[in-house]
Amino acid sequence: MMVRIGQRWRMTGLLAAVIVIVALPYVVTRSSAEDALNSRDWVTHTAEVKAAVYQLNTVLRDSEAAVYSRLAGAPAESVLDERIAVPRKVVPQIIATLREMTRDNPTQLTRLGALESIASGRMALTEQAMQRLNAGDHDGALASMEDARHLFPIATAIEDVLAEETRLLNERRNEARDLASNNRLVLLVSALAQIALLGIVVVVSERQIAIRLAAESQVAQAVKRSQLIVQAVREPIIMLDRQLRTLLANAAFAELYGYNPDEDQHVPLDQIGNGAWTDTALMQRLSDVMTRDRELWDYELTQRTVDGVDRFVVINARRIEQPDSDDPALLLTVSDITARALVEQKVSELNRQLEGKVEQISDVNRELEAFSYSVSHDLRAPLRHISGFAGKLEAQLGDQADDRVRHYIDVISSSSRRMAQLIDDLLVFSRLGRGALRLQPVDMQSLVDEARALVEADASGRRIDWRIAPMPIVIGDENMLRTVWQNLLGNAVKYTGNCEVARIEVGLDRTAAGDYEFSVRDNGAGFDMQYASKLFGVFQRLHRASEFPGNGIGLANVRRIIARHGGRTWAEGEPNVGATFHFSLPASDVPGAKTGDT
Repeated sequence: MMVRIGQRWRMTGLLAAVIVIVALPYVVTRSSAEDALNSRDWVTHTAEVKAAVYQLNTVLRDSEAAVYSRLAGAPAESVLDERIAVPRKVVPQIIATLREMTRDNPTQLTRLGALESIASGRMALTEQAMQRLNAGDHDGALASMEDARHLFPIATAIEDVLAEETRLLNERRNEARDLASNNRLVLLVSALAQIALLGIVVVVSERQIAIRLAAESQVAQAVKRSQLIVQAVREPIIMLDRQLRTLLANAAFAELYGYNPDEDQHVPLDQIGNGAWTDTALMQRLSDVMTRDRELWDYELTQRTVDGVDRFVVINARRIEQPDSDDPALLLTVSDITARALVEQKVSELNRQLEGKVEQISDVNRELEAFSYSVSHDLRAPLRHISGFAGKLEAQLGDQADDRVRHYIDVISSSSRRMAQLIDDLLVFSRLGRGALRLQPVDMQSLVDEARALVEADASGRRIDWRIAPMPIVIGDENMLRTVWQNLLGNAVKYTGNCEVARIEVGLDRTAAGDYEFSVRDNGAGFDMQYASKLFGVFQRLHRASEFPGNGIGLANVRRIIARHGGRTWAEGEPNVGATFHFSLPASDVPGAKTGDT
């Protein structure tokens, strides 16, 4: 017997040696051919990437050249308009193609992200230039094109992408040469190894006999250890034969179902546990597992065990092959989830209650918004009557009205105008809560500059020292975020009206979670921190209208807009020293969503 085993192992070793002698040179040769093909493919790949990059640059340059032609006085033609509109159609496809071709290179993907951001910026400014040109603003259109050239320089980004592809191509060529050299070395080593392998097979075949015997002994010990582990597991486990009769059960199963290993051998499962296993559907599923080699996963069942307690259990079963028999066995495990089921029921009930509360809150919010909108519209008619009849009264009296009468009429007119403005502000506030967000990449630097230009126009003649940090690109609703900046910068200019030199600082910070925190700081009138909670309320003001005009709706709009973007707002201040208004926005992962250069 031992001789036959030794001969079998020696024949196996000899066959393995022959296979290695034949297969190894074939593998090395095939590897060399595949390396050559890979090198060719990489050359083609690099050429395709470069062609796509050149195409991107050409499309952008051609579009911008068409814009400059229009600026130079060329008449509006369909050909020029088509050239200008080409980037919006072609550039996303080119970028998507480049991402697909370089998806295995994170560094190149980063460069493509920067290139995409630059291309998007240039396209946006090109479209802005065309809008201004069509509106007759020739200088504004030229400024937009100059901004595109200075703010989004594309040549360096393209050179970086092309340089990286050239470097990768050279690197891959060097790797191909190294692989060819290594393959030649491998062929030499394999020849020597094949000779040594033939000798080793003879020696190893003799040792395999002793190793096999030791392995069989280890397997027997492992089986014993496995049985000890199964008995120690707290989860009930039982093994059944083809007729669903017991073969083996661990201590946890015996304790839970009153099973006696000495007396209940080969007892049908449905006779164990005082009827705990009499569920017809479960027994049919277990029969299917045994006869059709299916698996039973997470079958939930309520059982009354021998201790008289109703338990929620999860049953899993699968068919296994027995090492010492041709008949399969069924391994069944039981998990007691009584506590978890009770918790899930409680959580489900709480969720239903919470959904009801959320629905109630939603109904209340809808009713409040409908009420606000209706009241705002219904108030307009009497206001028009008040204003109109005040004007008629003034005209009717003419020169007969004395100063007191004129004062009364002025009060009525100004009050009606103020009420109309309050209604308009209330409508704006209501719309901010109802309209859908149009999310897109938003350049906060542009919004800050635009808001600054507007408030400076209203504060002509004043000395204002601006300090504006570089702003990032975020994801949000551009029109709503524009309203935020106009309100905050407008407040800063308004409440520094009594300062000889107004100092307004726009800052940016990042939280530990990566969110953006924006701030607007001024050296104006400030406020008492004990009233800070009223700042963002509707029609809430901490200063008299005679000191600083306004309706108290701007900061309420700011808070609602930022809340809808998933951020928060807060303020700090000190009377006659100044105030700082903060708001946060979630960080964005879009390309270019980072702090830019001034």
